[in-house]
Amino acid sequence: MVEEKLNTRGCVFSLLYSVGSFALACASLSTLDPSDSITVQKGALLISLGFVYFVALTEFLNQLLLRTTIGHSFVKRYRLRVSDVLDITNKLVSAVQAAFSCIAGLFVCRWSCPRNFLHASHFLSESYAWFAASYFFYDLWSMYKIYAAEAALKLKVKLGLQSPAAGENNNQGGGRNGTAKGDDAAGNGGMEKAATLQALEDIPSVAQGTLSFVTPCKLGIPSFAKYLASHPLMVFHHLFIGSYGLVVISYLRGGLGDCVFSFMFMMELSTPFVSFRSILSVMGLKQSKLYVINGLVMLVTFFWCRVFLMPYVCYYYSQVVNKPFLEAVWNLPWGCKVSILALFLPQLYWFRLMVRGAMKVFFPPKNKRNTTIAANSCANEEEASANGGPIKASQSKDSEIRSLM
Repeated sequence: MVEEKLNTRGCVFSLLYSVGSFALACASLSTLDPSDSITVQKGALLISLGFVYFVALTEFLNQLLLRTTIGHSFVKRYRLRVSDVLDITNKLVSAVQAAFSCIAGLFVCRWSCPRNFLHASHFLSESYAWFAASYFFYDLWSMYKIYAAEAALKLKVKLGLQSPAAGENNNQGGGRNGTAKGDDAAGNGGMEKAATLQALEDIPSVAQGTLSFVTPCKLGIPSFAKYLASHPLMVFHHLFIGSYGLVVISYLRGGLGDCVFSFMFMMELSTPFVSFRSILSVMGLKQSKLYVINGLVMLVTFFWCRVFLMPYVCYYYSQVVNKPFLEAVWNLPWGCKVSILALFLPQLYWFRLMVRGAMKVFFPPKNKRNTTIAANSCANEEEASANGGPIKASQSKDSEIRSLM
């Protein structure tokens, strides 16, 4: 009981750090007038508090899932690995950031757009750009930890060192004659508790020497630099939004277009549904009705907020300057046009992938349906036999890591 309290205390401390950093960020803005700008000093404070907030929130969610009774039950029920837990917490933090972005965008939109499309401004636009910039840099490292955890898991399986996942119930032989010994029950409970308490220590980290920024570790886990090099589109997206977006909103726009940037903030409305879709997939619920409904909502919100919204904002601008649409867009500064394309084209690419995925769900090829099901069944049986027991389908995901083993 004392051990559980100590673990819960760490969870509470992480939550306090997260809530405290966010409260300090809000307090630092309490004395500003709506039209005030954010100084470099205040921006540095906001981005620092943002790092603390997102890192502490992630740590809280990790400890909640891996070191509490409720979290342990959740992990056990869905047979999650450590990398699965990291993936779920990463997506939850992404959804939280997206919710904050939409709230900030809606507030700025309601303030700036009715006053003046081009010249009205609100300090929340710049302040949230500073605060959220830390998220995009933190998220690169967070996703790398998931990637490394997958690599570590495959390496342990290959070497025969993999122990049961945190919270996984492996008492297959217990009670086969209708009885269960008290010692066996206590032993299984102790093993499950020990697995839960050790789960966080299994997460690859720099402190444990299992991750590196430049060179791969001796066991073969890829370095952070190699991970970034192998995911150029994702890295470009994060660096573009986190750095260039911050510079544009804070300095290059010259106090113009606050209403436009409020719409850009609200583009994140689709992110919680994208995150929830990934979480349901990790939990093995891809065949559920909830997964299908969430996918439809994700598709609609993504189209509305990321595909339709940007041309609409350009059309709105053309009406304000009283010029034809194409002429108004063409007369924009080159920096604006390049920024629009850099932000808009990836959305079209991702939306295309979403539509293709939705078509496969609702209109699967008839001649391949049975073949795919049979092939997946055989593959799962062979993999389960090789590993001495049943294994979840999600354990074969992220095939690109296999080349690193």
